[in-house]
Amino acid sequence: MGFMIPAVMKKTLRPSFGTLRFMVVLIAAVVPAFFASHGNAQCLNPSPELLFYRGAIIPDVIPSVPCEFQQLKIYYPDTFPFLFSPVSFNESLFQNQTLEAPHVEVFGDGEFPFFGCYTLLMVDPDAPSPTNTSISQVIHWIVTNIPWDLSTLSEITTENVVLSYIPPTPIAGRHRYTLLLYEQPNCSFYPPAPGRILFSAEAFVSLYGLIGPVAGIYFGVTAGE
Repeated sequence: MGFMIPAVMKKTLRPSFGTLRFMVVLIAAVVPAFFASHGNAQCLNPSPELLFYRGAIIPDVIPSVPCEFQQLKIYYPDTFPFLFSPVSFNESLFQNQTLEAPHVEVFGDGEFPFFGCYTLLMVDPDAPSPTNTSISQVIHWIVTNIPWDLSTLSEITTENVVLSYIPPTPIAGRHRYTLLLYEQPNCSFYPPAPGRILFSAEAFVSLYGLIGPVAGIYFGVTAGE
């Protein structure tokens, strides 16, 4: 014997045409406004971009990202406690987990046409502390002329390391360590090594005509942890 829904309840549960129309109009108005203030309203898949807004990487490090922006997949498997899973956006790590340079890949929908060569930056916008950024940004790593090889960044060797990796060493508070991947105009990019403090990713990109960022991620490390 089936369960019968009384006619009164049926009428109550069925929204009117006017209600449905109002909901459609409301969604059409609110969603573009939300993405206009928290990301690119034209992007079909703004998730990585929104995470950069949510963590204030936009605008603290970069002004914006393109719709094709992908997530970098990074691992810290070489120091204990080992991390064999990729680091998540804004994940909190211990300092001793980040002593060695991470393994880096791109983790996206596969629709971005990666070709040519790329530059990888790793910056800290919270130095010496999140409430006092007087020496920010600190640049932790610069690698150039990275050839594209399917889904992984390959050939990160001493020949294309402009600034060697230094691990996160926050003095106070929780710092956001941000990795950004940029497309180069050619595969012969050998910039002089900049100073470690008062670095500007945006100025560096503008000076050398880099394109992007095309991919990125950030994670947190807290002083004393």
